[in-house]
Amino acid sequence: MMNASRVAHSASRLALCALFVAFVVLVSTARSATGQVPAPDEETYRIAKQLNCPTCAGRNLADCPTETCAQWKAEIKAQLDAGKSAQEVLDYFQARFGPTVLQEPPKSGVTAPLWAAPVGAALVFLIGAGVVMWRTSRHSALAATPASPIESTDPFVAALEEEVKRSE
Repeated sequence: MMNASRVAHSASRLALCALFVAFVVLVSTARSATGQVPAPDEETYRIAKQLNCPTCAGRNLADCPTETCAQWKAEIKAQLDAGKSAQEVLDYFQARFGPTVLQEPPKSGVTAPLWAAPVGAALVFLIGAGVVMWRTSRHSALAATPASPIESTDPFVAALEEEVKRSE
């Protein structure tokens, strides 16, 4: 009787271990399956990273799962397969959809001031901070110099000062 309960206990432990192993294998397989998104062609991906998604604001084409983006990626691949360079593909999309299709706008033409604005703002800030510091240090230097005694023409103040001198 004891022996039969040991066998049953051993069998249930074995079944529990097998269930645990099956669970671990299932979870690890499921994670690797969802983590293994087929990698696109490297050149296509690199170009798609430089383009904006036409439907999702602020998202690049390479990371967007929409159907439109899939079509654009297919167009990139087709143009690369036809022998076009990466710059020619980018120029094609820019000519067709305008400069806003690019993740990084061109540094010429209408967008040139946008690239110069942060530099100009930093220079204005630094010059302004320098002027404020110069004026503050100048004001502090003037305040630190001893003031000469002011001769008073008021008879009451003169009398008061004479009285203070006599009492000392």
